[in-house]
Amino acid sequence: MSASRNIKYPLRTKRKAETHRKIAEAAQGLFFSKGYEATTLDEVADVAGVHVQTLYRHFSTKQELASSGDQRWFDHFKARLTDPNRSGNTFDFWRRWIGKSFRYLTQDGDERYRQYIRTRHANPPILGYLSTIRADYEDVLCQSLARDFGMPADGVGEPRLAAGMLIAGSSYVMRRYEVEDIDIVTEAILVIDQVEALFSHLLVERQ
Repeated sequence: MSASRNIKYPLRTKRKAETHRKIAEAAQGLFFSKGYEATTLDEVADVAGVHVQTLYRHFSTKQELASSGDQRWFDHFKARLTDPNRSGNTFDFWRRWIGKSFRYLTQDGDERYRQYIRTRHANPPILGYLSTIRADYEDVLCQSLARDFGMPADGVGEPRLAAGMLIAGSSYVMRRYEVEDIDIVTEAILVIDQVEALFSHLLVERQ
């Protein structure tokens, strides 16, 4: 009997994770295409193919749901950055990641993504969630840069300063993109190049 429970529990966990993913993907698609304010949780549940009460069991608020896509992107980023088999240094990886991400987000046109950014920036609860995720990005980048530099990751040393500059630089480019007609990919990669130039002398061979 206990063996039966051991078999069912992982399946139940897997289904729960799959439902969570479906809801998050449905929400991100609707928020991006219709806008945050115009999208209802009933619509999200319908697109995800679940009852709205099921949605609430996974996400307690609309704001939490709106940031779930960013959390999923971060989870993918962290898994790939910390893969021991990846090639290149942290600057190389961040450059590829930022380029790929912004190209994907702007594939349907700049104005749609600009509106998406404006909506999020106008909603304080969403910004609160996003600030936490940005801090997570900085921490993971700091750990990776510390390995690249052969230095400890604790304290306000070069790894933390470089990681903070990469995150702040990307945020600055997004703020400019929100109000200016700029090529977000080109500008974002330029920032990375500039930060790397300041710290490239610290890079050591990856083991």
